[in-house]
Amino acid sequence: MKNFPKIILSVLAGLLLVSASQTFADSVQNPSTMIQNTVTKLQTEISAQRASLSDNPQKLYAVVKSTIMPDVDVDQMAAMTLGPKWRSATTAERAQFIDQFGFLLTKTYAKALLTVTDYNMVIFPIRGTAWQTAQFVSVNGTVAPKNGGESSAVTYYLQRNGNGWKIYDMAVEGVSFMKNFQSQFQSFADMPSLLARLTELNASQS
Repeated sequence: MKNFPKIILSVLAGLLLVSASQTFADSVQNPSTMIQNTVTKLQTEISAQRASLSDNPQKLYAVVKSTIMPDVDVDQMAAMTLGPKWRSATTAERAQFIDQFGFLLTKTYAKALLTVTDYNMVIFPIRGTAWQTAQFVSVNGTVAPKNGGESSAVTYYLQRNGNGWKIYDMAVEGVSFMKNFQSQFQSFADMPSLLARLTELNASQS
């Protein structure tokens, strides 16, 4: 992987989702068009509010919760990151993990969001028309620092949600965002210890 700030992983995953549900009318929008429009919109909004958002973490969290999290498939991400632990977890443990993992994502996106205006992003058109009936699609693009530096390849993975899409993973230079979490979570011996650590981590970041 190229010399690419880890923090941008969260930005890239989150910024695609801003007002995504509002871009759909009677038909499914082309995913690459949706992503490009959303990137532009988010960069404009963050540029205009950057000072106030930097000084008010709670306001920044509120932006993430209202614009990004509704369009993130937290349940799917949770199952993917836990792997075997998800299958063996109790219903209560799954619910607690989804709650804590969603909160962790909110905090992670908030920390990364203010950097989005520092990067140039290019979204490639999606080929063909198969996406119109597909349940899962991937959209490719590149991202590079505005002040110079090597660009990195990005891939966004989305699944259909009615006439819209929800993101469930993304990758930078082939490195999966979800697999990064998965490797961390799998280091815990059992669900109780993982849940305890997540709860502690989220409390310290509040």
